[in-house]
Amino acid sequence: MVMGKTFKILDKKGGIPLDGPSLDAQQWAFVQTGLEHLDDGFSIFDANLKLVAWNSKFFELTDFPIDQFGYFGAPFEIFIRYNAERGEYGQFPVEDIIADTVAEARKFLPHTMERERPNGMILEVRGNPMPGGGFVTVYKDITERKTAERALRQANDELEARVQKRTAELKNALDALKISEEQIRLIADTVPALIGYVNKDQIYTFANKQYEDWFGHKPKQLIGRTAREVLGERIYHDQKSCIRAALNGEEASREFVLQLTDGREIHALVSYIPHISEEGEVWGYFVLGQDVTDVRTAEFKFRQAQKMEAIGQLTGGLSHDFNNLLTIIIGNLSVLQEDGEDDPAMQEMINPALDAARRGGELVKQLLAFARRQPLKPHLSDPRKLVLGMRDILQRGVGSQVELSLHINKNVWPVLIDPHQFENSILNLCINARDAMQGVGKVSIFAENVTLKSVFSDRNVDVTPGDYVVISVADNGTGMPPEIMERIFEPFFTTKEKGPNSGLGLSMIYGFVRQSQGHLQVDSQMGEGTRFRIVLPRSKEEQAIDAPQVRTGKIPQGSERILLVEDDPGVRGFTTSSLRRLGYEVIAVSDGHEAIGILEIDQQFDLIFSDIEMPGGLNGIEMMEQIKETLPHIPVLFMSGYPDKVMDQTGQNQKEIDLIAKPFERLELANRVRKALDRNP
Repeated sequence: MVMGKTFKILDKKGGIPLDGPSLDAQQWAFVQTGLEHLDDGFSIFDANLKLVAWNSKFFELTDFPIDQFGYFGAPFEIFIRYNAERGEYGQFPVEDIIADTVAEARKFLPHTMERERPNGMILEVRGNPMPGGGFVTVYKDITERKTAERALRQANDELEARVQKRTAELKNALDALKISEEQIRLIADTVPALIGYVNKDQIYTFANKQYEDWFGHKPKQLIGRTAREVLGERIYHDQKSCIRAALNGEEASREFVLQLTDGREIHALVSYIPHISEEGEVWGYFVLGQDVTDVRTAEFKFRQAQKMEAIGQLTGGLSHDFNNLLTIIIGNLSVLQEDGEDDPAMQEMINPALDAARRGGELVKQLLAFARRQPLKPHLSDPRKLVLGMRDILQRGVGSQVELSLHINKNVWPVLIDPHQFENSILNLCINARDAMQGVGKVSIFAENVTLKSVFSDRNVDVTPGDYVVISVADNGTGMPPEIMERIFEPFFTTKEKGPNSGLGLSMIYGFVRQSQGHLQVDSQMGEGTRFRIVLPRSKEEQAIDAPQVRTGKIPQGSERILLVEDDPGVRGFTTSSLRRLGYEVIAVSDGHEAIGILEIDQQFDLIFSDIEMPGGLNGIEMMEQIKETLPHIPVLFMSGYPDKVMDQTGQNQKEIDLIAKPFERLELANRVRKALDRNP
């Protein structure tokens, strides 16, 4: 690089100076070096539609062969022909495409567009005309922004390792292209990143338009001002170590949260790259800044999803073991309760224990709901009727000093949900709102139809386009700080006084909504209240509502033969004794292999009653698939405290099988066994 000299813009033959002021080579080097270190591609075509400037990212993003087209003076037409012949513009005559595109380029107008390439890459293309003719175009790969999972894998540090590669290329570029100050400014301002240059005395000598958006100063106002004045005392102090490193000849980067002039907050990644002469003297440093808010938001969502999934797997696994224990405890206590109904002293001991065990069962259900493993009973439901039908119980729940208002639109779309879980969720949200207002305030419930045309994204979820029903519960309470909002869906996390089942309400709602293929969103600010939104997909299927079962009060019995398959000895013992007390003949085995062995010598069974998850490499679903090959019509009733894990692995749906959930009592066991037998006479 030749510093301190000036150059004129020459024509393509290098002989006749073109109009335009002289330019210090150092100024162009500042911009060119900065542009080459960005992730965006750019190109400049002159008034004769000849390529006069570019960076390597331009060829990388567009897949033009740089060895064929990457030379000064390459005609615009060959780029269009190359794209047309490989089908980038669709199936139209090549010559027509070239003629139309070249004609549009000659009357070039400012524009911003998105173009999806055949290879799936999505480019944001921004073009601006050049003074005196020609145009500059910036190409940005926005594929990862459009595709959230790819954005999570986006490398975030590409700005830090590219600065010392282009000294020789810059000299060649300066010899081939001398450009005016006005054109430099246009290019620098088109790039969506912060570009600046600060000399060794910490005085700004160059700044692009992004400085106005970030710091509220026009670029012309920054020239001659110190870095401390431009950044402000707080940011300068935060960045001081990076500035000191750059002035010592070392690259440095720092990420921080910056409030823009319009009030928005962004995550800014700023790199400080030293400008070192050939003699090793530090002349100053380049400032390259990029808004990485989208990347950080995507990373947060990914971490949050991983955390919730890990907690869900843990709680689901624990719930399976607890359900086996509770089946034994509740089952045997209920038998003792029936046998000792004439003994008040025995009932006085049994009843509290049985109530406590049942509460344990409800606790496990809440944990399974969070883990999205609790079997739901979905029905085609009208959210409007469900919410309006809860008005009285909701008012009692929030208390007389809380104003409850319902804003339920007519003709709310149907959704496929478990109505009981939905009602529990709404009631829980209202009670939480009451507590947040300390029993005095206003709670509003809204239900409306929403059609999303594009992906809606907030800090927690991405909602894909489609039709949704949104049920909102809003309060005017104290609100929540960000550190609380990040943890509110974790089981047992609570800001209230600890009590029975405290901290499970929101986790249960979260699990129910996600298991219903919906999303749960929350907005809250300190002092302004909180709003929860349950976003449920519109259901377009028709489904009959099951008729309510009539309870007769009589325990059904029978004398049929039942093959019981259960690996837990306690559950197997309780179930065997209970079925025998009901009159059935029971053969009990501990795993699927043993059951298949029994059926090979004795097929005279009326029902197979089997656990789903069992050891030995053969679960209940797989066992029945083998049995059905020889006994296709034998009825089967499954039991499980954690069915989804195996069902996910086998592809079975809970609607397709007959299932009783653990823990179960003797009456429920009797009803379900009798129903399974009567369904298959």
